[in-house]
Amino acid sequence: MSSVLDAMRELTTLVSSALPCAEQIAQLDDSETTALMAELGAIARRVSATSSLVATDIDRRSARELGAAGLAQSNGLRSGPELVQKLTGSSLTEAKRLVRVGGLLTAAESVAPAPSTGSGPRDLHALEMLGGGWDASIAVAVRNEWLSAAQGDALRAGLRGPRAPEFAATWRSAALELIGDAWAAEWSVEEVTRAAERVRASLDARAAEADARLRFESRSLRRRRLRSGNWKWDLELDPETDAALWGPLHMRLSPRLGGPRFRTEEEIARAAELEQDTRTNEQLLVDEFTAIFGAGVAAATDAGAFGKAEPHVSIVVTAEDLRKAEGHAAAVAEATADAGAGSVVEASASALPDAGVAWIDSGQPVSALLALRAICTGTFTPLLFDESGRALDVGRSRRAFNSRQRRALAARDGGCLWPGCMRPPGECEAHHINPWSESEQNRKTETKDGVLLCRYHHLTLHNHGGRVTRQGSAYFLHWPGRPPTALTSTSGVMTQFHVAARSRVAS
Repeated sequence: MSSVLDAMRELTTLVSSALPCAEQIAQLDDSETTALMAELGAIARRVSATSSLVATDIDRRSARELGAAGLAQSNGLRSGPELVQKLTGSSLTEAKRLVRVGGLLTAAESVAPAPSTGSGPRDLHALEMLGGGWDASIAVAVRNEWLSAAQGDALRAGLRGPRAPEFAATWRSAALELIGDAWAAEWSVEEVTRAAERVRASLDARAAEADARLRFESRSLRRRRLRSGNWKWDLELDPETDAALWGPLHMRLSPRLGGPRFRTEEEIARAAELEQDTRTNEQLLVDEFTAIFGAGVAAATDAGAFGKAEPHVSIVVTAEDLRKAEGHAAAVAEATADAGAGSVVEASASALPDAGVAWIDSGQPVSALLALRAICTGTFTPLLFDESGRALDVGRSRRAFNSRQRRALAARDGGCLWPGCMRPPGECEAHHINPWSESEQNRKTETKDGVLLCRYHHLTLHNHGGRVTRQGSAYFLHWPGRPPTALTSTSGVMTQFHVAARSRVAS
């Protein structure tokens, strides 16, 4: 045993001295870099194979029936994989994989001892001639490095094995076919996994049904607060529910997620809009999900799904903090105007006045800037207090547009009125053009004093000091550093009215 350890220690010293540093790697040409990566991969595979054998032996020596005398328990751990994890510094998942692969390699030795002259080229016929169980071909392919350890583990886990001994020959044939396909198509581990799962479902409908039932029962949604103050949602979905949620999201963000880009003129324009959007894909997904979910809540509310009550959350803010938020937005607007038309200034926190604070139902603080928008959308019930704690407004006046008013806004505006935005009405929020905090009269809701904006442009308007004003039936965007911009409806009926009006003038 000491000779084995001595050899490994010598190998560690040799490898450490031979491994190149970053400066040496940077001096290699492209072909040398790829060749170096291939050699390192070969070394890693051989080391992984030996690690797997050792891991399996540790697991054998840590068998539960050995009790306290087992290797793991004698080291203060519960199982062999836990000891492997500690010794290698890997994850428990990787340690368990090492144990499984070691089992495959051990099985391969019992079926076909390793040749002394190397594994040779891939040979599917040689695998067909093997004895042993249904997975013998997988074991020998991994041992001979015809499959990577990860591929072999994925293939075996995906097929899982037959429910009864009489199906072993069918599973054996399936394993051989999948090995051949993996070689021909150079499948990744993920592709091997998916292919093996598809084959297993095709071979065993009962097992596929049981798997589907288990996946459905495993669905879950967990919500927890992070130290940052944000909320983490852990969502596990069965394939059907995932497809139902992901399909619309992917369709909306297709150009940014690798989907089709150039089809109709409208889709080309949509693709260009997404390419210019400064949000990350992750941020876009959150905003799209929120918009679609919000549209669904609005529709469910209209249908009476929540009874007489409407879903809402209270937001508590002082009049002073609302004034601070408006002052902050005005300062951003002034800085943007000074920087020049079309610019958005990201000023440092120290260079801007305090934006104020507001509080939501859970007692968490949020920026009063966000409170302005939240009050505007009607998704929050505003509770306004003065600095002495006296309630100035406790949400008695209805601020949110009702369903009939939202339908009217949708028919009038046709979607988001922001120049160049093509979001449909169902993905928009109603923006009150008269600030809620300026006057008690502004706390009522009239269709003429609302416009539709998508969530992103609604946030942009509030956060950067923009405003929308009305002159008769026309609406204008006032953006810092720019002249007022007329907001154009994309509604068919409004177009009809304008065309009719022009015709009357012309005649």
